[in-house]
Amino acid sequence: MYSKPALSDYLAKLSVAPELFPFFYRRLISLRFPIDVGEILELRYLSHHVIDHAENDGLGREFGEFATDRQRDMDDLNISKANHRERLTQLLLLIRDYQKAHAIRSDADEAKLRAEIDRNHFAQRQSRRYGKTAGIAALITAASSFLLSPPAILMQGLTVFLTYLSLDYFYSQSALRREEHILSRELGDVLRHRVRAVNWKAVVRQTGAILGYTRPRGGEAFRIEHEVEPHQVVELRDF
Repeated sequence: MYSKPALSDYLAKLSVAPELFPFFYRRLISLRFPIDVGEILELRYLSHHVIDHAENDGLGREFGEFATDRQRDMDDLNISKANHRERLTQLLLLIRDYQKAHAIRSDADEAKLRAEIDRNHFAQRQSRRYGKTAGIAALITAASSFLLSPPAILMQGLTVFLTYLSLDYFYSQSALRREEHILSRELGDVLRHRVRAVNWKAVVRQTGAILGYTRPRGGEAFRIEHEVEPHQVVELRDF
């Protein structure tokens, strides 16, 4: 049975596959707590890993107005510890970078597909024009060959060739229409998946709950499916 990838699967691939951002974002926003403890552990590990990597990549991300707005969102959620606020802000800045990369990629894909659709439409017009021209020429040569006495072999051969050429041009219309359908479907997918605006307040709430900095709306961030022995309990640190 097919199952959707977990949120942690998308987060692990975002840095190298920005086209996955729409799936990550919509899965994050729609996440309902509590979730499995294993998924929480994986999400926290990946989140802290990308934060630590970002702190050491030398890019020196500026907090700026975006971070100031997110700090206000944290105030609304009662996230008060300075370390929590700083690390959550770093994660939000990374998510913003992923969203920007997705937007650039999406715009480029749209422009490319629209250009290909325009070329396809031009090819269809040219094919119809050439098909009609070859068909008319075939009729003229056919009439000419009948009027000649005796009929000219060259004119008959030219008639056959022009008839074949006309039919070939019209036949190519079906292939071009199939290509147009595929391109239009791909363009529709690009536009449908595009994240036009991010609900940052919801992103702050969800990521804060995942990291253990605030309580989610469901009350608890994770659930444990089976009872475990005391020595098997895993400590969920909030860093």
